[in-house]
Amino acid sequence: MKRKFLPIAVILALLCALFGLHSCGGDPGDEGGGEAKGGGDHGTVSTEPEEGASPEERIPTGLPEADLGGYKFRVVSRAENHVHWFARDISAEEETGDPINDAVYRRNKTIEETYNIEIVDLPQRGNPTETAQKAVRAGDDMFDVVSTSLDGVANMGTAGLLFNLRRIPNIDLSKPWWDRQANEQLTIGGRLFGTISNLLILDKDATWVFLFNKLLLQEFQLDDLYQMVKSGSWTMDRLLEMMTVASSDLNGDGTMHEREDRFGLVSENENAGAFFQTTGEKIISLDKNGMPEVTMFTPRALDVCDMIVKLQSNKNITINPSHHDLQEVIFNDNRGLFLYIGMNRVTLLRNMETDFGIIPPPKFDKSQDKYYIHVDVGCTSSVAVPVTVPDIGQTGMILEALTAESHYTLLPAYYDITLKTKFLRDDESSEMLDLIFSNRVYELGHIFNWGTAYNFFDSLNRGSNNLSSWWEKNSEKIQTAMEKSMEKILELD
Repeated sequence: MKRKFLPIAVILALLCALFGLHSCGGDPGDEGGGEAKGGGDHGTVSTEPEEGASPEERIPTGLPEADLGGYKFRVVSRAENHVHWFARDISAEEETGDPINDAVYRRNKTIEETYNIEIVDLPQRGNPTETAQKAVRAGDDMFDVVSTSLDGVANMGTAGLLFNLRRIPNIDLSKPWWDRQANEQLTIGGRLFGTISNLLILDKDATWVFLFNKLLLQEFQLDDLYQMVKSGSWTMDRLLEMMTVASSDLNGDGTMHEREDRFGLVSENENAGAFFQTTGEKIISLDKNGMPEVTMFTPRALDVCDMIVKLQSNKNITINPSHHDLQEVIFNDNRGLFLYIGMNRVTLLRNMETDFGIIPPPKFDKSQDKYYIHVDVGCTSSVAVPVTVPDIGQTGMILEALTAESHYTLLPAYYDITLKTKFLRDDESSEMLDLIFSNRVYELGHIFNWGTAYNFFDSLNRGSNNLSSWWEKNSEKIQTAMEKSMEKILELD
């Protein structure tokens, strides 16, 4: 295989900067046919640099010079209390040879020396949102930025504990180091309480992708998946067909068992909601005025839910393992044709002997305008600023500088690892990553969980599509919860 890592890394760095609850344990927010392409309702993604700048040139931040006299810039983050979901992007004590660690170290040293500050990580072994909420409610100037889940940000934002990022001096959300798609999808009523940026990498880790086993694909003489994705013919119907062909009761005991038999899909119980988002359906959408509206119940959504039941709950072809770590075990043992999983879990397969490929989740049908990619709102980390910061202009300046520097240091390091050592087994996968990261979805219905709307997907995981009756019982509750929440939000600056 001919590898061209540097150009791909540069392209992906520019790409990802422009776009802008599972096992990780997020914060509940109960109150609070064409060819593959980007674009559509969630914004297009361009790999072209800004006018007048080549990919190698740095885009000026426009920030003022300043000597901040040793100010301690404090960030509340996730401690390493879970093997898969913790902050690797805030601090590094020294260079170790690990590309991500060293990029964080160099980024921090650069900004510390530029502004005469000290970047202080405040990792929380419990829930970072709870810690941040308590501090802000008490009026405690404990931190400058909180790096926590999107549902946690929703709770804090609704409670009036966070600044509107769109009104913070020195932050320029039009710059490529901020996720434009996230900015658009997460702004409600003109307020953006938290967003995704290149300061962090956990949002990339929390992007859900499909892996496929190349050995099994060849053994069953199945179609070229990369070509299907490119042509727009990679659909849920085709997925179901392939899953059925590949599944087998290997030990012949008449029962499909997670440790002995082969499955068409290795999934997890929470993936019904992820599948729903990949079809372009949403619990909550934004109207033309940027206000949320409930859009969960449509004739197409009913059909989508029927298909999700077929994909998620048929135990003869799908396994939702009793323990999440068994997902990689089954796939590594060549007992799963497909694996639907978060991007960071893919690194656990870097020693897998059998080659695998990476593709987006399928469309519902060929008429769907594009592929939509689920980002888990509980597993990801976003950037938010508390209302207790003493100098909001200074906080905005440091945050913008750190985020911009990350665009040229941390993000390429992340993709360098992805491309060279952990993820890619072929050249086609780099093109798939391009597509995946340009079409990510941030579901407000999942983030705010108004009226516990997201809980509906539990029934799909259990094999029952009761959307019509469930909607009849719960639609008014969802609408009321959303309206109450928006009343609070619109009172805020």
